[in-house]
Amino acid sequence: MNLKKTIEYLFYAMMFLLPWQGVWIWREPFVGGFKWEYGTVGVYLVDIFIVLFLVLGMVKYFKDFNFKFSIFNFKTIFNDKIFNFKNFILNTLYLLLVWSFISILWSPDKTLAFYFSFKLFLAIGLFWTVRRIDFSWRKFIFILMLVGALQGALAIGQFLTQSDFSSTLLGTSWHIVSSGGTSVIEMPGGRWLRAYGTFSHPNVLGGYLAIVLLLVVNFQFSIFNFQSILNALISKFRNSDLIQNFRQKRISLWLTKLEIGNYNYVLRLTSYVLIFSGLVVSFSRSAWIVFAIGFILLFLFQREKRRELVKLAVVFLGVGLIWLTAFSPLFFSRIAGEERLEKKSFDDRSTYVLQSKEIIKENFWLGVGAGNYTKAVADKNPQKPIWKIQPVHNVFLLVWSELGIIGLILFLGVLFFSVQTALRLSLVSGILLSTFYFLFFIDHWLWTSHFGIIFFFLVLGLIILSEKYGFRNIKSKKYAGIA
Repeated sequence: MNLKKTIEYLFYAMMFLLPWQGVWIWREPFVGGFKWEYGTVGVYLVDIFIVLFLVLGMVKYFKDFNFKFSIFNFKTIFNDKIFNFKNFILNTLYLLLVWSFISILWSPDKTLAFYFSFKLFLAIGLFWTVRRIDFSWRKFIFILMLVGALQGALAIGQFLTQSDFSSTLLGTSWHIVSSGGTSVIEMPGGRWLRAYGTFSHPNVLGGYLAIVLLLVVNFQFSIFNFQSILNALISKFRNSDLIQNFRQKRISLWLTKLEIGNYNYVLRLTSYVLIFSGLVVSFSRSAWIVFAIGFILLFLFQREKRRELVKLAVVFLGVGLIWLTAFSPLFFSRIAGEERLEKKSFDDRSTYVLQSKEIIKENFWLGVGAGNYTKAVADKNPQKPIWKIQPVHNVFLLVWSELGIIGLILFLGVLFFSVQTALRLSLVSGILLSTFYFLFFIDHWLWTSHFGIIFFFLVLGLIILSEKYGFRNIKSKKYAGIA
């Protein structure tokens, strides 16, 4: 297998493994007998694939540009090879990364600051590399749909059985319904566990499934169906020795008689139902809002796809009504927000905003250091149990608190230039990206969690593709092919 194919399949493996949170814990601090979740440092299984992906991507990049003969040629180095001064997104990302590492100097927990900065390095490295590789969009969307369906199926099982499991390989933890800190819906008759999937919180599961579903819905009408994949697989299956032996014994295999189109329809529909159901049982209001806004915007601006989108809307409404009918008290409690835990959640979010304002007031210019927000809040509130110390549920306030006004300006610059570029490439790209950014106002996991920051910059890189690998060329044979 040549370097190009190795990088391509490494990318697919990375996309498949990203949601599975297998991790080796290097530092697991306890404060007052409780684990400090946001002070934990670990190496994730997917990190190994990311590092290998970045290294091979750089090797291919230098090889393609014959860099070894121009390393001392400054005109070549600065002429759209490594540094492109016209690429405002990359330049702003580089500055944000450098500023994050510089913040280690004044961070109270320097290990934590370095750990966060290294995660940011991996994430920005993915953004840079994924825009410079060749891959099949059909295979990519297929993997995205497959992983989303698996997460949805797991979420459904967790919710219906009201139990989950602990797995070091998958990175899942055992969540006890009666324990404090477990995300539940409290009812007069008891507590109901919200689905986690393999993630650290139901909001992360819901946000991931909402974004995946929007991406798949947008692309599947243009570039993707299961037909070419299934055609190749079944063709090989038909010609296998096993099938030939069956035929010799006059055993008719039902698989060889079904139309490929039926598979395409059934598998896509099943995937949609599983992903949407997983989104529903996460009971993540923020994820529900993001998906609803994104789907409505796609319907408004994708006129040529409205008939298909209407059919999908009917499917989603039907699935939603089934869940609503079966568990209506839970949904009404979650939406109305009148139960004790729902009111507490709103009160806590208000408290987190006030805490962030105090941090910003005292560290306006430089911030408290990358990844050190909960450390700073804990130091100011030593009487609070560490498990009650949470990041503010607003990424903008969080970035300002950790990296100061300088870091916030750089972060806002990344968002502005990325939306600008996305709108220039495609209106739909800008719509998807803007919907994605809505999560920044109501949650923090896209910045604080390992999965979140990697996933954010990966999706950003895929949406903000360069002119060569842009959405304008998605339908080309090079990217639409399955082989």
